[in-house]
Amino acid sequence: MRVRGNITRRRCIGKHLAFADIKVDGGDEVLKIVFQRDSDAWNSEYDDTFPTKNSKLPYDAVVSVDLCDKDETTEERNNGALQVKSWLLLSNPREEALRLAKHKEGGISCSDYLKVRGTAYLKYNSHQSGDNPENSKKKANSDLEGKQESKQTDNGEKLTQDNPNPNDAFSHGDNRSKSMRAKLFAAWLLKTYDVEELKKGTGVLDVAGGKGKLSIELSLQGMIPCTIVDPLVRKHGKKLDPRVAKRIRMASAPHPELISREFNTTSFVQDYERLVQDASMLVGIHPDEPTEDILDLALKFEKPVAIVPCCVFPGLFPLRTLNSGKGVQTYEQFLEYLLAKDGRLRIEKLPFEGRNQIIYLAT
Repeated sequence: MRVRGNITRRRCIGKHLAFADIKVDGGDEVLKIVFQRDSDAWNSEYDDTFPTKNSKLPYDAVVSVDLCDKDETTEERNNGALQVKSWLLLSNPREEALRLAKHKEGGISCSDYLKVRGTAYLKYNSHQSGDNPENSKKKANSDLEGKQESKQTDNGEKLTQDNPNPNDAFSHGDNRSKSMRAKLFAAWLLKTYDVEELKKGTGVLDVAGGKGKLSIELSLQGMIPCTIVDPLVRKHGKKLDPRVAKRIRMASAPHPELISREFNTTSFVQDYERLVQDASMLVGIHPDEPTEDILDLALKFEKPVAIVPCCVFPGLFPLRTLNSGKGVQTYEQFLEYLLAKDGRLRIEKLPFEGRNQIIYLAT
């Protein structure tokens, strides 16, 4: 049985199990479906399409699903859900949201993106937050950003903001923790590297710098000029928060520059090679996808570098392998993989929540 419709709810549980609700085209019927990788129903030829995380099943996406015929025993075991044999993602609303959130001058607006995706979420889930639209909006943004009120460790211990897991790859902490992390990393950089050297050229290149917390600290603590590279356009565009900007002016510190571009070893270097060449250093704190690119470019241009790796993204980078031939799947393997790029690289730990290992090179 093949059906076409829109995803209204989803829940992925690891690499082998996922659930979704599909509103069938042409009516109000909603089918509950289940993806089971190791079942007799699932067609292993479609393993590369298996939804291993919620983002693979975007709200309001149009899908075509090949389902097993109804079986009372199987449905009872799966709480009424029909087993999926294979499926196709026909229309991904996340891509449209990204297109609408792009700014003419470059970069992507977080608020515009979340507004579009939040609307898609609330289309099917507004009832979960009661009648208060503000509660619904907060719930939508929380779900879309992947925030969870609690998780569990491998031994089943419940995790909350008051009881974070220091070994959790997604334990970034709250805003206060992020600010403290930037302060500690900036202080470490100023202690480890010659401040006058960091001021040379265009200064420090802060890759995936987000709101610029690290650059702000480097500016205030060490009078270091910085350039933030991040594709996401924040609330104030290319300007800092007015309160932060005032602090920088009062301290007569250099105001960080912002380039709203994706950082990589190809298109970014083509357009901004001089910036990389003139930078005194490349840094990145939890830079996610560009982590390896930061290190590669620093080594290529013989620049000092310091990165605090976080997420591994084995699905995005399946070709990463260790010297042993084993694929890079875990955080520890990712650190080993990065350190193997150059014998001069060193590693240290900073005392903050979440991933806190620094891989660095002082040329």
